[in-house]
Amino acid sequence: MQFRALLTDAYRQLSAAKLFWVSLGISVLVVIAFGSIGFTETGVSIGFGITEIESEFLNAGSRWSRGFYIGIFSGFLVSIWLAWIATVLALISTCSIFPEFVHSGSIELTISKPIGRLKLFFAKYLVSLLFVILQVAIFCVGIFLCVGLRIGEWNPMIFAAIPIVATFFSYLFAVCVLVGILTRSGITALLITGVFWMSLWSIQTSEAVLNRFVTQQQVDIERFQEGIEQTNTKIAKINKTSTKDDERLVSLEERYKMFVADKLEAEESLEALTQWHDPIAWVLAVSPKSAQTIGLLDRWLSDPDGFDIAAIMNGDMRSFENVEVAEFDRTTRNARERETRKRMQDEYESKSLWYVVGTSLLFEGFILALAAWYFRRKDF
Repeated sequence: MQFRALLTDAYRQLSAAKLFWVSLGISVLVVIAFGSIGFTETGVSIGFGITEIESEFLNAGSRWSRGFYIGIFSGFLVSIWLAWIATVLALISTCSIFPEFVHSGSIELTISKPIGRLKLFFAKYLVSLLFVILQVAIFCVGIFLCVGLRIGEWNPMIFAAIPIVATFFSYLFAVCVLVGILTRSGITALLITGVFWMSLWSIQTSEAVLNRFVTQQQVDIERFQEGIEQTNTKIAKINKTSTKDDERLVSLEERYKMFVADKLEAEESLEALTQWHDPIAWVLAVSPKSAQTIGLLDRWLSDPDGFDIAAIMNGDMRSFENVEVAEFDRTTRNARERETRKRMQDEYESKSLWYVVGTSLLFEGFILALAAWYFRRKDF
């Protein structure tokens, strides 16, 4: 009963904040804008039919339309609105809960009652998460209805955004709570949490960029090796039937040398890149994986056959025609880029839930333990 009373009191304090209702109102507007997108027999309609864009692939009944619509939700609305803008508003609304409670003297009256400090601490913490859970839940109900009515897919996995976004927010809020208790300043807690968030973003972005370069070099090395082997085979065939003065041999030997030089250069680049990538990957492994946590929703909702918004954005819709390059050619940049993206996507999807969320929660648990220990022992 005491814990429930604490939760109720903290929730009343939080719901009184104007930003709670501002954020909720914007979420409703975003859902309405999302629902205004539909599909006709010839293309995409926007603004409930005000504007129509003709498309060969995006039209009523197309699998690309499903990927496009779901992709807007998981790749843009969740990643940009919920994971950035709404999260900032939530942090602004909740960053002062602990500092104000400690600094205003309210804590003296509260702890004078037979209430454990840990109960008090976690009640305040859980209600702050409830701020995010309510926002995302209402948002997901609207999206669920839009997707069902627009493309006829009543997908319950849409509601997976609720625990995903709440978990993502908890990584940041744990740091905010610790700093807020230590400094008794909501502004300081918000600023340091922002710095921490940007640090996470920098680590994850750096790792992703370096990993792309590493994967690109690995693809190049394999393809150069393929070119070397193919050239050697051609040289051997010509040597059996022609003289050493055959002009084809001169051309093939030049090509062989070019492949060997390119492979050596790629191997040197790979070694240099790996020396930068490995330490950053280690730091990422022990840090909260905010971007990858949000990316779980895209993984779970994406089309297993590749009919998703990533292929649309990359212009790969025609790649489903299965047109392949018969022989390796180092000038086929598009083929190399597709192979690099495919390998990176496969590696990304191979990351287990434990790696993405489990290790992140371990970090969060350590920060919360520090905050709870200080809150319990500090003489306020």
